[in-house]
Amino acid sequence: MIGILGGIGSGKSSVVRHSKHYRLCVIDADKIAHDLLTHPSIVQQVRDLFGPAVLLPDGGVNRKELANRVFGPSYQHEEARSKLENILHPAVRAVAQEKLKTLPQDVDAVILDAALLLEAGWADDCDGLIFIETPLHLRQLRVLQNRGWSSDELARREACQLSVAEKKRRAEFIVDNSGTIDAAASQLNQFIQIILDRHHSRPTDSKPLNAD
Repeated sequence: MIGILGGIGSGKSSVVRHSKHYRLCVIDADKIAHDLLTHPSIVQQVRDLFGPAVLLPDGGVNRKELANRVFGPSYQHEEARSKLENILHPAVRAVAQEKLKTLPQDVDAVILDAALLLEAGWADDCDGLIFIETPLHLRQLRVLQNRGWSSDELARREACQLSVAEKKRRAEFIVDNSGTIDAAASQLNQFIQIILDRHHSRPTDSKPLNAD
């Protein structure tokens, strides 16, 4: 499995989608977590943890209110965030493991795209880590256009993760995403090939690059 790192709004998913050279299975941990927040059992755990104030009138999770509870600099924010992660991370991992069990036979590699990849301890499951480097001003523009976030909101949320510099330090390969998406995807392809070659050079490995 290959892990993709980067700051919020760095375009990780877009770069991976433009990588057409390989047959990739993408495990989007953030999308899995987003979907899990609609599951009744998870909703109930969130309600038990934060109270009915984090629910909408229809009983669904009020994501904006939940974000207000967990994203911030105070001890209360940190504690709430940790408790929410204790609910979501095991559930996300379980869904990801089920996806890995049903991989198509022709998959070349599995890509793990997760904002909290390092924090959740998933780096140990990866054969290589690739960092998508994107200038801050471009990331600010993307989150404004795609999510309606101000620069302050981006900074508030990133302060709750490992720093961008630390993610870059932990990565083995760096993709420059300051230019065209095609150029970034081309770099990604090169690094995927290096990891694939390394993986398949192992004498006992003959399966696709997954979580084995």
